[in-house]
Amino acid sequence: MTSALRIQKFNQLMQRRIRSVLLVSTPYDAFVIQEEGNLTEQIFLEYKALSLSSAPHVTHCATEQQALELLSRERFDLVLRVARLADTDLAEFGRRVKQVQPDLPVVVLGFDHAEMTRLRELVSRDAVDKIYLWSGDAKILLVIIKELEDRLNADRDIAVADLRIILVVEDSIRYYSAFLSVLYPELMKQSQSLFAEGSNRLDRLLRMRTRPKVLHATHFEEAAALYEKYRDNLLALVTDVGFPRGGQLDVEAGLALARRVRADIPDLPIVLQSAEERFAEPARALGLFVHKNSPSLLSEVRQFLTDYLGFGAFVFRLPSGEEVARAADVRELERCIACVPEESLRYHTSRNHVSNWLLARSEFDLAAKLRPQKVSDFSSIEEVRRYLLEELSHLRRSENAGTITDFSARAFDRESLFQRVGEGSLGGKARGLAFLNHLLTLNTDEGRLAGMRVCLPQTFVLTTDVFDGFLQENGIRPAHLDGRPDEEILARFQEARIPDGVRRGLEVMLEHLSGPLAVRSSSLLEDDMLHPLAGIYETVMIPNNDPDPAARLLDLERAVRRVFASTFMRNSRAYLSQVGSRPEEEKMAVVVQCLVGQRFGGRFYPHLSGVAQSYNYYPLPPLRSEDGVVQLALGLGRTVVEGGDCLRFCPRHPAMLPQFSSPQQTLDHAQKSFFALDLGRSRVGAEVELKDAVMRYELEAALEDGTLPLLASRYDAENDVIRDGPFGDGPWVLTFANILKHNSVTLAPALAALLELAERGMGTPVELEFACDLGDLGRRVPPDAPRREPVLYALQLRPFLAREMVKELSDRPSATGRVVCQSRRALGYGRSRIGDVVYVKPAAFQPAHNPRICREVSQLNERLLAEKRPYVLIGPGRWGSSDPWLGIPVQWADISGARIIVEASPEGYNVDPSQGTHFFHNLTSMRLGYLTIPPGARAGRDEEFVDWEWLQAAPACAETEHLRWVRLADGLIAELDGRHGSGRLSVPA
Repeated sequence: MTSALRIQKFNQLMQRRIRSVLLVSTPYDAFVIQEEGNLTEQIFLEYKALSLSSAPHVTHCATEQQALELLSRERFDLVLRVARLADTDLAEFGRRVKQVQPDLPVVVLGFDHAEMTRLRELVSRDAVDKIYLWSGDAKILLVIIKELEDRLNADRDIAVADLRIILVVEDSIRYYSAFLSVLYPELMKQSQSLFAEGSNRLDRLLRMRTRPKVLHATHFEEAAALYEKYRDNLLALVTDVGFPRGGQLDVEAGLALARRVRADIPDLPIVLQSAEERFAEPARALGLFVHKNSPSLLSEVRQFLTDYLGFGAFVFRLPSGEEVARAADVRELERCIACVPEESLRYHTSRNHVSNWLLARSEFDLAAKLRPQKVSDFSSIEEVRRYLLEELSHLRRSENAGTITDFSARAFDRESLFQRVGEGSLGGKARGLAFLNHLLTLNTDEGRLAGMRVCLPQTFVLTTDVFDGFLQENGIRPAHLDGRPDEEILARFQEARIPDGVRRGLEVMLEHLSGPLAVRSSSLLEDDMLHPLAGIYETVMIPNNDPDPAARLLDLERAVRRVFASTFMRNSRAYLSQVGSRPEEEKMAVVVQCLVGQRFGGRFYPHLSGVAQSYNYYPLPPLRSEDGVVQLALGLGRTVVEGGDCLRFCPRHPAMLPQFSSPQQTLDHAQKSFFALDLGRSRVGAEVELKDAVMRYELEAALEDGTLPLLASRYDAENDVIRDGPFGDGPWVLTFANILKHNSVTLAPALAALLELAERGMGTPVELEFACDLGDLGRRVPPDAPRREPVLYALQLRPFLAREMVKELSDRPSATGRVVCQSRRALGYGRSRIGDVVYVKPAAFQPAHNPRICREVSQLNERLLAEKRPYVLIGPGRWGSSDPWLGIPVQWADISGARIIVEASPEGYNVDPSQGTHFFHNLTSMRLGYLTIPPGARAGRDEEFVDWEWLQAAPACAETEHLRWVRLADGLIAELDGRHGSGRLSVPA
């Protein structure tokens, strides 16, 4: 059973709770009970001591008449009646209560044990449900409530989750009041110690609902009826030796009951209790004997729960009793079973010790599966061992699936895909991943979509309280970082120390993680539903391959500190100011992920990576916007998210590639280089940036690695045709035809299904970053080696505000004056007046100058921000591309004052518009206007254009080598209608 299904099931337990108690007593008796504080407070303190929630509220009435009047107006869950009220008939009062509320339990609390016999005679079951003795210990209040809740919930909870029952048989009011006051708190404490093994706080809290229920009987017939009803769920029998049978005291009724149970269930733990030593020998023949007057009763109860009911460690012994191993939790049990001697394993499995131990830990399904199995059903004890190891491994995998597990340095869980260090927020990026992990668990067939395995890489999250602790311990105050250069901020953070507990956690991680790691930001605002941002904060990839563990730890610490520092750097400050937030309000979690890919010599990278969006802004018929779009590249995803050349396709129609409509277009637009992690560039102790370990390589390197032939085609120049596959001797062209056209891997259908699943779960269009390891595809594998299958990994999921960007105007754009810019591929909505325009002068533009243009844009942006003047930014290529040959490589801080961005290229500079890049994602999430103009379009000739002549004639406010800044007295009217893809900038009429 997966963790999500288990939590769903456990959440249905204990539905009937005692939340309000009506106490009926004289003021004096109420004072006695409340001597150390009011009753509600005492019950609350008992609950708090046992980490229980929802302590009931107590209302006091001094007379029965007051109580009955109150019952006629209000609902209560329990009436607690003190027995010393003068001139009252307890039975009559109970009947009158049940006339008002028929199902309301009535419990009598006596003060004097000498009165117990009289009380028993006065009270009948149709009037009073139970009698207890007050001995000065407030735990009896807990017992009354919990014993009643167990009885109310037993049938339903057993039906829902197959819970276990401890049957207690005792007729003495004095003794069962005392014994249950020992049993219940100890049972809860033991359960809490076990359920600390739960994967997270919610799992641990819900598992408390699965503790064994205690059902109490006072005579033989009642006990026999409960046994017959719950025998399949009986965990233990605790019985007095003598109690009523057939209306008469039978001094050996308990022995008779124990013999009956032992005949049916030979290995059931049985405890017999008596104040008479003469029953010790026959009792020990049936189970464990406990003397009622034992001064060590509490320790004996605790020992019984630990040794017989599986609440302690599993102690592996030889038949002689010699201990050979000890397991504190399921992981250790699996480890011990793998190595204990055969005779020890046979001893325990032949006595159902393993299933009993699992029952105590609420692993009901596996315990029920193991219990009927006999050692004789297997050919050898080694086959039993293999069977148990397989079942325990499956248990851990299924329980961890889709779960956020609390990281434990003491017991590292290699099977858990998603682990949390700390108790703060996961941050936006990690939250999206956790949600996707949850969706995949609930909605996939053993982790497969469209026949392809889909999952997350192993992920660890340092929550935001780690960030808070880091700042506090190192005396870093966010307000003091405002306006500081990035280099100074980074240096301050790299000098700081990560808290010792977190540092130890990182050290333990690295003991189990041998491959490269990606260290990513996950701030509170990142991937927020209203302003999802991307690429603003740092991602650092580290080789994690130094033979010195201390050096590897230092690398990881430096990466974490760099991500922390990026919270306060120039780019993030600029973005936060745009959304009305301050850096000191932002908190940073950090995601540490195993990097997806394989090692190829000194390089590490995935075969495929990219960005998939469930909404396509630029569909070409017959494609629809709702069909989505994918940008795909060889190697690390930086090619896509930073605006490099990659392949764009629709996941529902992967064979339709308008980008490759002719051989020449294919040659022009196909990916020509890729990113990979250089495993030789560890930067321990160096001043060089950690992220320099990610390098750009030409495709010849992929050919050398053997990855290119799996994905590329060859160009036949003689026939001017692209031939799929690695055949011929022409130039290699990265078309991914083997994947998209010939379906060697069902990548496109899997992405389409994943996008649909994520969009349905989030309730909004989504953007997904992914990577794909093709395993041993196209590779010969030795006959005795398992073949690794292709796996699609989800790296990040964020909302994509497509619908906001294509909202329709209340009416279509209206006629104004002269149109300065017009596009049929526009995003955004609304009308506004903007007085400033910054544009790249067409005559001065050269792609080689793009880095210089970037610096000029940044300088003008600073001036316009200082004047609080929003502006229109017009320029060629793909804004925000990290490849300077494809566009101007601005970062967000360089253009943060722009309100409308226009991509308008000269003729011959054919670059696909931004889509799938982090820059484009942030542009849409900020709801900025965005217009695309075809390369070389001219005013007066083409439907879409920029009127360069008009702009050139307008008076310049400032001019640089490549830019002109124009300020217009009346401004420009911007009208954007994203629903119809139209946008224009016009002079006011």
